[in-house]
Amino acid sequence: MANSVLFPFLAYFVLMMAVSVQTKTTCFFDQRCRCKTSNKTYVEVDCSHSNLKKIPYLPRNVSSVDLSNNYIHNIPEQHFKDNDILTEINLSRNRLHSLNKKMFYGLNSVFKLKMNNNNITKATKDAFLYLRTLSYLDVKMNRISWSNHNVTFSPSLLTLKIDYNASHENLPEMPNLQTLDVSGSSGQCDIHTVKPDTFRSVPKIHELDISTCKVNYVYISSFSFMRNLSILDISFNTCLRFDGLENVTIDLPFTSIKVLKFNKIHKTFQMNTKVLKRHFMHLRYTNLKEMHGDSNRIQLLEDGTVQQLPSSIRKLFMSDNEFSYGQYVFDFITMQIDFVNVSFLFSSRSNNEREEICERPDESCCNQECKPIHTPAETIFRLNSTWRVLPIPRKLKKVFYKECYLRYEIGQFTVSENILEYVDLSYNIFYSWIGPLLIFDHVLFLDLSNNICSNVSKVFFKSVPNVTTLLVQNNLLGFVLPDDTEGEIMQHMPALQIVNLAENRIPSLPYNFFKSQANLRDINLGGNMMDNTSFKMNHMKQLSKLDISNNRISSLDENARGHLDEVYKVKNNFSIDISGNPLICSCDTINFIKWISTTKIRIHNKYKTSCLTSRGDSESLLKSNRILQKLHKECSSYSSLIVGTVASLVVFLFVLIWGISYRNRWRLRYMYYMVKNKYQVQNKGNLDNDSQYEYDAFISYDNNDRFFVHDKLLPCLEREAGLKLCIHKRDFLPGNDIAANITSAIHNSRKVVIVMSYNYLDSYWCMFEYNMAKVESIYSRNKENILFLVFLEQMSPKDLPMMVYELIQSSSYIEYPNDEFGDTVFWNKLKEVLSQ
Repeated sequence: MANSVLFPFLAYFVLMMAVSVQTKTTCFFDQRCRCKTSNKTYVEVDCSHSNLKKIPYLPRNVSSVDLSNNYIHNIPEQHFKDNDILTEINLSRNRLHSLNKKMFYGLNSVFKLKMNNNNITKATKDAFLYLRTLSYLDVKMNRISWSNHNVTFSPSLLTLKIDYNASHENLPEMPNLQTLDVSGSSGQCDIHTVKPDTFRSVPKIHELDISTCKVNYVYISSFSFMRNLSILDISFNTCLRFDGLENVTIDLPFTSIKVLKFNKIHKTFQMNTKVLKRHFMHLRYTNLKEMHGDSNRIQLLEDGTVQQLPSSIRKLFMSDNEFSYGQYVFDFITMQIDFVNVSFLFSSRSNNEREEICERPDESCCNQECKPIHTPAETIFRLNSTWRVLPIPRKLKKVFYKECYLRYEIGQFTVSENILEYVDLSYNIFYSWIGPLLIFDHVLFLDLSNNICSNVSKVFFKSVPNVTTLLVQNNLLGFVLPDDTEGEIMQHMPALQIVNLAENRIPSLPYNFFKSQANLRDINLGGNMMDNTSFKMNHMKQLSKLDISNNRISSLDENARGHLDEVYKVKNNFSIDISGNPLICSCDTINFIKWISTTKIRIHNKYKTSCLTSRGDSESLLKSNRILQKLHKECSSYSSLIVGTVASLVVFLFVLIWGISYRNRWRLRYMYYMVKNKYQVQNKGNLDNDSQYEYDAFISYDNNDRFFVHDKLLPCLEREAGLKLCIHKRDFLPGNDIAANITSAIHNSRKVVIVMSYNYLDSYWCMFEYNMAKVESIYSRNKENILFLVFLEQMSPKDLPMMVYELIQSSSYIEYPNDEFGDTVFWNKLKEVLSQ
C-alpha cells in the first residue's frame, strides 16, 4: 500500500525535475504551452495564442502563467487550489463572462492579475476575496459596472486599471490605491466633468491617468486633496483647452506633482494657441520635474510665461506644435531643464482624424473668474531678422529637434554657454552645413541624418570637437567628401567612435579621409556607390565593425584586404559586412574568394552574402570553400590555356618581327645611320640636279687595292677629268664612327664606284658600303642605279654573292684591262659614266 502511494509521488517529482532543468521547452502537462525555468525551482508558463478553451492543470511550482489570447470562457471553481506560489496570471483577451470568489481559491500569493478585454458582465461582491496579496489588477474593456455590482477590491491593491463612466457609476473605495488608470486610450472612459468628489475614493493616489476621457470641464479643488499625487495625465481631452488646464494647475501646488501631461488638449483643426502667463502661473509653487505639452498647436508664449515654470523642472516635451520665433525663446536660457523635445513642428495630420464634439462653446471659459482672452494680432509673428546667437538653457544636456522639415543653411552662429551632450537634428532640410557653431564642447552625440545635405565645410565639425557618435546617413555628402583628400572635414573630431555615412551616394573616400579618427569603433558606409575601400584603416586600433554592404563592390583588392587584416591583428573581434554587393566569383577574383575562405575576420550577414559566377549563377559565401575549389579547377585549365596562347602569340610575333627585321635589315640600318647623322636635306627638285651632291662619286674599295685607287684612279679622274671623288682615307670625318661616315658619303655622292675584287668580298666594311649604296639607290634615289662596278680581276660567277650577281645581271659593269690600249678605253668609259 505504501509503495502504491510512493510511486506516483516519485514519478511526479521526476517530471518536475525534468521541467526545472530545462530552460525553455514544451510543457509536459500540455503540449500547447511553453515552460521556462526560473531560479531552477519555479516555472514560468506561456500558453498565450494556443487556442485553449479551458485552463490546463498547472503544477504546483508554476510561478506565473500567461493565458492571454485564447478562447477561455470560464474559470472552474477551485481550479487553482494547489497553486499557492503562483504570483502572476494573465487572462486578457479571452471570453470570460462572470466572476465569483471560488474561481480564485488557493491563489494566496498572486500580486498581479490581468483580465482586460473579456466579456465580463457580472461578478459577485466577494469575487476578489481570496486574492489577499493582489496589488495589480487590470479589468479594462469589459462590460460591467463594478460599483453597481458592489464589488469589493482587495485592500492590498496598489494599481488598478479600470473602465469608468462618471455619469453612471462611482469608483469603489480604495484608500490605499496608488495608481489609477481610467484612460480611454486603453479602455472606455467618459468623464465629462471632473468634480471635487470624482476621485474622493482614492485619496492616497500617486499616479492618475484620465487621458482620452472626454473631459470638457474641471472644477477647482478636484485634485487639491490628493497630497501624494505625483503624476497626472490629462492628455487627449481636446475640449479641455488651456483655459481648462488653468483650473488643473490651480490645485497642483497642494499636491506632490512631479510629472504633468497635457498632450493634445487643443483641437487639431482649431487656430493656433498662444499660452498665457495665467495658464502656468500656479506651477511655480510646485516641484514639477517633467511637463508634457505635445500636439497643442502652440505658436507663441506670452512674455513672462516661461518665468512661471518652477526652477525644479528638468524635462520639457513640446513636440508637434507650431512654434514661431519670439522673445520667449531667449527666456529659456534661465531654465534649469536638462532635456527638451521640440520635434515634429508643423507636422501634417491625418485628414480622417475625428474631432471630439465639445458640449461647451469654444468661446466659453472654464474658470468662472477668468476673462475672455484677447490676443493682439501683432503678437503672432515670426522674426525676420537673421539670428546669429542661439539661446540654449545653461544646463540642457539632451535636445530633440527632429522631423521639423525646416529648410535652412546652417551658417556661423555664436552659441550661449552650455553643457549640451546629445543633439538630434535628423529629418530636417538643413541642406548646407557651413558653421562653425561656436561652440559645443560637451556634445557627444550628434544626429544630422536625413537632411538632404550636399555641402559641408571644412570647419563645420570644429563646433563639436569631443563628439563620439556622428550620424549623417541619408544625405548627399557623396558630392563633397571624395574631394577631401587630406581629411580636413573630419580632422576636428579625434574622439569619434561611431560614424554612420550610409546612403550618401559616396563613390569613394580618399585615403586620408579618416586620418584623425584613431578611436573609431564602428563605421557604416552601407548603401553608397563604392567599388572598393581605399581609405586608411590600419591606424584605427579600436575598430570592431565595418559596414560596406549594398555598395558596388565586386571584390576587395589586395590593398584593402591588407588593411583589414592589419586591423584584425590589433582587434581580433573585428567584423565586416559586405552583403548586398555585386560580388564576382571568377578567376580574376580568386584571391578575394580565397581571402573570404581563410580570413579570421568575422563576416557579418554572411548568409545574406553571395557572389555571381561566370555562368551567371549566384553562390552563397557560406560555401566559400566549395566556391574556391571550383575556381581552382576552372582557373587551372583556363590559366594553362592563357599561358599557352600567350606564349604561342609571343613566339609568333617574335618570329614575325625577326623575319621582317632581317628582310629589311639593311634598310633599317641605313635609316638608323641617316637619322643619327641628323640628315636634314630635302629633295627640292630633279634627282639629276648635280648641285645637291657634294661628290661626283664615292669610291668603295678594299685597303689591299689602295694602290690602284690612289696611283691610277684618283689622278685620272680628279686631275684629268676634274671630278670630285670621296675616299675614306682622305674624306671621312675623324671622330665619327665608320658606319655614319659611310652612309653620309654615299648619300652625298651622285654615284658609287665599287672596286670589286676577292679582297673586297672578304671585307665586312666593303660589303657594308655595297649594301648601303644599294639601299640608297632603292629608297632614296627612286630606284635609280647609282652603283658602277669595276672588276680589278677576273672573277667566276660562282665566287660572287647572290646580291652582287643579281646586280651584274641587271646593271652595267667594267673590267680593268691592265694594258695600254685597253686602259685608254677603260678610263674614257669610266669618265663618261661618272660625268653623266
